[in-house]
Amino acid sequence: MDIKEFWLDVLKQNKEKLHTYFHEKAVIRWHCSNELFTVKEYIQANCKYPGQWDGKIERVEEIANTIITVVKVYSIDKSNSFHVVSFFRLENGLIVEIDEYWGDDGVAPEWRCQMNIGKPIR
Repeated sequence: MDIKEFWLDVLKQNKEKLHTYFHEKAVIRWHCSNELFTVKEYIQANCKYPGQWDGKIERVEEIANTIITVVKVYSIDKSNSFHVVSFFRLENGLIVEIDEYWGDDGVAPEWRCQMNIGKPIR
């Protein structure tokens, strides 16, 4: 499976192509919002999400039948930005499980800024 092509289709909300990456009984878990999806539900949630999106794969790791990605996802108008860490388990080149952790991008909280610790990554 080409993980870069998969992410391109996710970002472009390509409903026609997305199902081709999955085993029919695959499960997708969004842990931060405590949601479990079937493939059909995942595609519906992704393709009905409001707005137009783009993104950049920042990291890919492969371990046996698992691909791990870190992706920055942002709205075309740059009003929203997220990072997602995804664990894909594959069988016969198809996704059978995804475990994802989505987080909003933003500034450090005030209490930490007041401690005068850390510095921006970028």
